[in-house]
Amino acid sequence: MSGGIGVIEILNLLGTLEDEGADSSRKRFIENYISKMDSIDNIVTDVSKVIKAHQNANNRSLYSRAYGDLVNRLAELSGMKVDYIKYSNRDKISGIWHAGENFELKVAAIIPTDHEEAKWISRSALLILPETIDLGRPFVTIEKLSEFFKLVSHINLPISTLAQVLRVDDNYDLRLIPVMELIVLAFKKQLKSNAGAISMSIEWNESEIEQLLKKLKPPTLHFIRILLTGEKTAYEIYEELNRILENSAYERVKSPMAVGAIMGALSKHYQGLKEPLVERKGKYYIIKEKYKDMITTVISGIQS
Repeated sequence: MSGGIGVIEILNLLGTLEDEGADSSRKRFIENYISKMDSIDNIVTDVSKVIKAHQNANNRSLYSRAYGDLVNRLAELSGMKVDYIKYSNRDKISGIWHAGENFELKVAAIIPTDHEEAKWISRSALLILPETIDLGRPFVTIEKLSEFFKLVSHINLPISTLAQVLRVDDNYDLRLIPVMELIVLAFKKQLKSNAGAISMSIEWNESEIEQLLKKLKPPTLHFIRILLTGEKTAYEIYEELNRILENSAYERVKSPMAVGAIMGALSKHYQGLKEPLVERKGKYYIIKEKYKDMITTVISGIQS
């Protein structure tokens, strides 16, 4: 980087980018060059150089791989945790980006040479392209992505919230969250009378948990009470729930399979907007640990 040595010179010295072995050329490229870059503008400049070199190169894979690694570094500078995926992976992706506990995005940063190239890339991956090319897939250009990340660096919102706009799936609940938060920021004076009631954090506070629990039917409340004593299998929940419901106006649960339906009914109250209060790990149902005390406090004051 210093003394006139830039990305193209580094790549020419390496000759190839491979990721096999403890001291691979990719490892050296990332550790000795990419990881030292601390500016989005510098990344964008290098990306432009790599794209230009790719056009007339005999060894195009050298530059396309460098492009993918530079784009991964761009995400790191935005605040994301990045897994640099092996070049020869089955999904043909270049990285997996993480933000917070619940956001994960597969990306395929490619310099396409024909319209068939995207066919082999995982459908769950977001394409990151040098320019607008219709490959029949969701994509973002490197120019617009870098502008987005630069904007994020100037806004007091977590990257885990704003990153939702990059999702490839059709969960528009999650895509709307950053838009709503930006509206609140931009028009906070106009919204000040109601802003206190607007909460788009994926984490729960005690008031929100209380509002949720008061909406639930007794069987679902009992489901939560049972889990407050510890992790349970569907069969254990089924047996305990039926003992509780035996002398109530509600029908008994017909089978352990119905426990999944109860959890589904619970998650419908917040799916896409809040993180789960109850999780399933293997055969066990578990209340998320950080909410246990809060739920215990709130539920003790609710009759069912």
